[in-house]
Amino acid sequence: LQVLIDWINDVLVEERIIVKQLEEDLYDGQVLQKLLEKLADRKLNVAEVTQSEIGQKQKLQTVLEAHLSILSLASSPLFPAAIHGKNLISILHLLVALAMHFRAPIRLPEHVSVQVVVVR
Repeated sequence: LQVLIDWINDVLVEERIIVKQLEEDLYDGQVLQKLLEKLADRKLNVAEVTQSEIGQKQKLQTVLEAHLSILSLASSPLFPAAIHGKNLISILHLLVALAMHFRAPIRLPEHVSVQVVVVR
């Protein structure tokens, strides 16, 4: 996790954005927007700041659609509700895909797997 946090902070240093905890800092789409804009060198057409939950989810949806477009994916396991719900697994999927696509100068551990247990 720290490798990804450090990478995001390095990319966004000019924006004066500091990520400390992935779930808390990325769930509303604000940091993801800035990260994607910086990496893709492309401005996304979304509101800068949204306070309402509905506005945050709409912004996140737009950012994730841009993610799919940039990575040339038809579909993705990334759901705005999961990321807005601070689901770390969904956030990690997005960040690893971005890091791999943009050839981030970081070393990600090989053969990492995550076991998800759903309790009902």
